[in-house]
Amino acid sequence: MKGDTRNRILVASLLLFNEHGEPNTRTNDIADEVDISPGNLHYHFRRKEEIVHALLEEFQADARRVLQPPGDEPVSIDDFWIFLHLLLEFTAAYRFLFRDLESLAETYPRVRRVLGHFAKGLVAVFELFLRRLAENGLLTVGDADAPVTARNLAVIALFSERFDILTGQAGSADDAALRVAGSILNAMKPFSVAAAVSLIDELTQRY
Repeated sequence: MKGDTRNRILVASLLLFNEHGEPNTRTNDIADEVDISPGNLHYHFRRKEEIVHALLEEFQADARRVLQPPGDEPVSIDDFWIFLHLLLEFTAAYRFLFRDLESLAETYPRVRRVLGHFAKGLVAVFELFLRRLAENGLLTVGDADAPVTARNLAVIALFSERFDILTGQAGSADDAALRVAGSILNAMKPFSVAAAVSLIDELTQRY
């Protein structure tokens, strides 16, 4: 039961942080959401910082599963689409980390380190996919373009929602994921051969 309560606290915290932002969520709000007393929550997590750090550990474990480089087989656009789908599900699940990055990093320095490592890993995986798609004749990305394009795709994936908030286009997590997916796929089109462009257009319309 102890482990179960701890997990319920983490799940409730993640939901509340994603909905309202970590700075706007009090430990009493979390206790109310879990339907336990503040004292019971304090037994499992003495401070909100401990909750954030526990969620960061979950984030890191999930990130290792998402940031899998392409295998030895020839890489297709569908392979990239599957990776993109998993990535967007993952970032939506932890959207509060990216939305509140500056305030979180100031309050919890570990957030900056963890997200910095994740961002570098994401750029590396994007670059591997781009190079493997080029090897398979689907993209025309050169050695100079691959790292720059990979960085651009990572920026779109991680920070598009913040831009949408700034421009008054913020919506649900699903809406944000749709826009991000479309933006990433469209950013790849200038480097795509004709057959890949057709498939990218088809995938974009699915989103």
